[in-house]
Amino acid sequence: MAYKMSWKISFGEIDYASIVYYPNFFDYFQRTEEAFMEHIGFPYPYLIGEMGIAFPIVHVESDFKRAVRYGDAIDINLQVARLGTHSVTFGFRVFRGRDLCAEAQITHVTVDKASFKTVELPPDLRAHLERG
Repeated sequence: MAYKMSWKISFGEIDYASIVYYPNFFDYFQRTEEAFMEHIGFPYPYLIGEMGIAFPIVHVESDFKRAVRYGDAIDINLQVARLGTHSVTFGFRVFRGRDLCAEAQITHVTVDKASFKTVELPPDLRAHLERG
């Protein structure tokens, strides 16, 4: 099951070549991920603040396939690509209409916020991630 966010590209998000400056895609991914986590009942302030689970990124890979320009409307689809014992990988696909513009996979590990030692994904979080 995919979670979808839509964005309209603003002037401040483009570079001198008149396309989205590539680091902005990672901001879109993060915002989509935060909305997804809130959607499944684990907003980051709760996960980090109350549960004491930090969620650092340990791996990122991406491909940019088509230019995205000022004024374009894009959809960002997020899927849980992989669930490990101590990690989750989110897959992102960016579409402008039917055109696939970018793809990324971002892997997080779960760590205890106080000790910063790896911990297992909490069972209730895992269940919600499995359902999407």
